[in-house]
Amino acid sequence: MPLKLEIITPEKRAYEDTVDEVAFMTRNGEIGILPGHIPLLTMLMEGELRARKGTHVDALAVDRGFVRVMGDTVSVLTDAAIDVQAIDASAVEQAQKRAEQALAQARLQKDVDEAELERLEAISRFAIAQLLAKQRQPRR
Repeated sequence: MPLKLEIITPEKRAYEDTVDEVAFMTRNGEIGILPGHIPLLTMLMEGELRARKGTHVDALAVDRGFVRVMGDTVSVLTDAAIDVQAIDASAVEQAQKRAEQALAQARLQKDVDEAELERLEAISRFAIAQLLAKQRQPRR
């Protein structure tokens, strides 16, 4: 019996399909989910999420969030998710540089807005996750 995988971001349902296996990063390392897995609620760390269906593997770069496994349904709630094939590495690198420059400037200010610092750190963190996930993919 296959797994139902759904990946939901604040903007949209980024992915939905039936798959044979799901693998992703948690705080304690990578975890793989197969049909019949015990119920689980865990934190999702930024990085690559892989969904295998037969011999085909879909790879997505995901930001931090949560994963719930209940029955044969894997629900992923994350701030951002993008298909690795759709990643434009040069655009991501530019976004990362802009975020890091803004972060450096913000840290020099006396009245630092903590929410803005977290937003800039999240942009930089997700950019790095996208680049790493893109580098892992074989050239086509």
